[in-house]
Amino acid sequence: MFRIDDAHLAWVLEGLVDGEVRNRITVDPDTSRWARVALERMLDIV
Repeated sequence: MFRIDDAHLAWVLEGLVDGEVRNRITVDPDTSRWARVALERMLDIV
């Protein structure tokens, strides 16, 4: 997290505006499924 500064955030957002996804993270389907379950549970609490 210490590497997320204003300059890097701007760089990523500018790429998105240009239609380019930078630093894409990919995981296997099982990890993706359980990560989604965890996120949905966290959002349900709010």
